[in-house]
Amino acid sequence: MKIMGIDLAGKEENPTGICIWYLNKVNKVKINLFTVYSDDEILEIVNSFQPTIIVFDAPLSLPKGRCCLEKNCECAVGGHFRQSEREIRRYGPVLPLTFKGMKMLTMRGVGLAGVLSDKYQLMETHPRTVQKILGFRNLKKSLEKYFQIPQNPSEHELDGILAVLSGYFYVNDCFKELGDVNEGTIILPKGRDCLNSLDSIQ
Repeated sequence: MKIMGIDLAGKEENPTGICIWYLNKVNKVKINLFTVYSDDEILEIVNSFQPTIIVFDAPLSLPKGRCCLEKNCECAVGGHFRQSEREIRRYGPVLPLTFKGMKMLTMRGVGLAGVLSDKYQLMETHPRTVQKILGFRNLKKSLEKYFQIPQNPSEHELDGILAVLSGYFYVNDCFKELGDVNEGTIILPKGRDCLNSLDSIQ
């Protein structure tokens, strides 16, 4: 199984961090990290590695009743949040999808999902909440207890690893799912105990 985590940037000129997670022949975790920019670069890596699951740090769908996120559209009565964002606020504040930066990120995520969803299993997560649930104060040092990470990873690549972990915990049935499945959900670790499942693959 290969799991890909993508910390997507709202603009193509900003860096997107990607992590590829897989087991080698002796059942040890291998991690590859990439920083890319354009949608074409993202799609090239996805199609090259053929991951089983892709977990995005980005919304991949719109709130119910909305066809876009423009304030002057008739669909604007549909609201600024999905149910998943409403539920994740128990862990900390999140921005509305209609906020300028979030709007760009959401529409980019929706566009990529439209290209990838027929071939790949796509999911969403929220790295800052994942980090909080897992109790990772220093993200890089905490992750190095479980993985051999390439030198000098960027913050976006580290968030890509957190996205991968969300996918791994999903596969191992140690996850919680927020939101409405008909609208778009966010997966998170069930708790810090999920880390115990990593002991057999270090």
